Amino acid sequence: MTIFEVTGVAGVLTAGSLSDYFGRRRVLLISLLGAPISLFLFAWGGGWIRYATLLVTGFTLLSTTPVMLALVQEHAKKSPSAANGLFMMTSFMARSAIVVVVGFIADLIGLRATYFLSALMGLLGVPFILMLPKK
Repeated sequence: MTIFEVTGVAGVLTAGSLSDYFGRRRVLLISLLGAPISLFLFAWGGGWIRYATLLVTGFTLLSTTPVMLALVQEHAKKSPSAANGLFMMTSFMARSAIVVVVGFIADLIGLRATYFLSALMGLLGVPFILMLPKK
């Protein structure tokens, strides 16, 4: 958990700057491809592979929030503070609900299978990123 969270903090701190330089769409796409792939490798592998993939998983999985927040604020020119609050509220509520659902699924099918399922579900976000405007 410590490895995951530390690399997640690094991802959060760098993703915004990376998205300023490379573009929001590109950084989100890399994260939404990198996180499921590394989560799959984490669940599939063993030994040192787990530690290496945990670094990538933490960095990519947690780094999307500041990039999405920047997108929200860019598109809410008249009331960016309200948009920020709405985004954070929705994000918090969704993540809280998902944790319960994932726990329930893990109890039914096992934690390893839940990791595989989560990795597959994570790829469902890619088409939505591709629908974002290129600029």
